[in-house]
Amino acid sequence: MSKTAKIILAVAIVLSGAVLITWQATGGDYYTKYQVVEKVNVQVDPDDPLAQAGFYDESTNETVTRDEFRLGLLPTPSGLFDKHAISVVSILLPIWAIVIVSFWISRLKRRRSRPS
Repeated sequence: MSKTAKIILAVAIVLSGAVLITWQATGGDYYTKYQVVEKVNVQVDPDDPLAQAGFYDESTNETVTRDEFRLGLLPTPSGLFDKHAISVVSILLPIWAIVIVSFWISRLKRRRSRPS
């Protein structure tokens, strides 16, 4: 393996590691998200007449939407240039395609340069 090929492979491995670490650091979700929807416990207001009548427990669930980026394994685009097209697969696929094509081309060049 040539020095250039080793450098290309090392860069691809480092970039892959960085993308996977980013994926885990942002939540490790399956799909890319820019908003997180989750249920949180909210304390019931004691002055609420329904709470005084016993309709609620001590806390209730409320659905909250927060703006938070989470890199996903797979994209969820609704169009070609959608912001949800960014994902682990869409970042790593071109990188590893370049690595595989460059190794394939170098292998073909070595075969052709050998005397028959």
